[in-house]
Amino acid sequence: MAGLLLCLSALASLPLAAQPASVISTSTPAPASDPLVSATLTPERVAPGERAQLRITVLVPTFMPQPVAFPRFDQPNLRIELPSRATMPISQAVEGRTWSGVSRRYAVTPLAAGEFRLGPGTLEITYQDPEAGDTVTRTAPLAAQTLVVTVPQAAAGLSPYVAGTALTLEQRITVTRAEDAGEAAGETSVLKRPEEPVLLTVGDSLQRELVVTLEGGSPLLLPSLIDATPLPTMAVHAASPTLTETANGGTRTERLTYIAQHGGPVTLPAIRLDWYDLAHQRIDSASLPALSLDVSGGAGAAASLRARAATQGPAALAVVLIGVLLIVMGGVLFRRWGRSAWQRWRQHRRERRTQDGRAVLVQFERAVRARQLADSLSAWQALQARVPGLETVHRQEIERLLAMLGQQRYGVTGQSAMPSASTPDTWAALQRALPRAADLRQARLGPCLPPLNPRAS
Repeated sequence: MAGLLLCLSALASLPLAAQPASVISTSTPAPASDPLVSATLTPERVAPGERAQLRITVLVPTFMPQPVAFPRFDQPNLRIELPSRATMPISQAVEGRTWSGVSRRYAVTPLAAGEFRLGPGTLEITYQDPEAGDTVTRTAPLAAQTLVVTVPQAAAGLSPYVAGTALTLEQRITVTRAEDAGEAAGETSVLKRPEEPVLLTVGDSLQRELVVTLEGGSPLLLPSLIDATPLPTMAVHAASPTLTETANGGTRTERLTYIAQHGGPVTLPAIRLDWYDLAHQRIDSASLPALSLDVSGGAGAAASLRARAATQGPAALAVVLIGVLLIVMGGVLFRRWGRSAWQRWRQHRRERRTQDGRAVLVQFERAVRARQLADSLSAWQALQARVPGLETVHRQEIERLLAMLGQQRYGVTGQSAMPSASTPDTWAALQRALPRAADLRQARLGPCLPPLNPRAS
């Protein structure tokens, strides 16, 4: 008995490491079942117009029968977009077990310098509980991410700030010629060389289309480059700009239509855009030269129009009377005396109608009834040159309506040749606003005397 107690005492005195391994083994703890949410922003520092990427990852131990309700990050001067295939399913090993979930990425484009805070926020996640087997909904916090936007030191004085890896300027010049009355106008594309002016006549129109293409940056930062200020000899109509975005940049397209109203040389200004080259870390520039126009018309075109209008004056009654005289007096008598007298009378009548502006007014009325804008502009210029004393109310109303017709025809985006729904009403108003022959006669005689007994105001 004493020997057995001695053996047990010796065994108890052995170190712990000598005991069997089954005595000290412990089980690995099971992973938690709460959803895992993480967010990353790359890069964290950009320049205005550069894109950063915000990625949010959600993992659950089982599966999600409903989509995750992600928060919104919209705020001023920050554009948040979901690119193609922005949300993708994923799986990941967590403490030896495979978890499933989704990953969503946002394209973040700042439009101005500053510090933008994305979050914090919460996500609503619906998934199957691995322990109870029921579908549960949990709210998980989302840590905030800070995006720092600074203008590079080399581009500190650039205004407006435009940045990218490449930028090009292109222009296309299209001229619409005004043909003779009653004939359709022809459209011709002009390949412009800076040393050669574009030749126009009164009534012609020219469209200047400018396309700015930016790579490696946001086209939202591209400014307007075409000046729509009216010119002394041309009416100007601007169409709404068109913006097109691509995966690596985009384009901005602007269109201006110029309508020649008076003769003389015109210069459309040069275009220049300074921008910051992100690839070479320097300021670069793109430019287009000035565009010279030579508009023929004015007094010469008006005189040609008046002469053409005078030759088309009605003389049917005179022809009939002369025919009767020819029958009564005979061919010989007419050849001796009547022909020269008739020619002098006809020439005198033509000159009188040309001088008092009635022939040009007839031409103006025909152009308005035919809805010919270019011919109407030419006839109006000729009428003003022939009868400069027209009342101010006539001049202002006619010029206003002609300007409206030009805007309706050339100021609609992408459809410069298609009149708007209000064009027929404007043409009708212009036809009612035309002066009468009596107005021309009054303009030549000067203003009327004031009434003898004016009514007291």
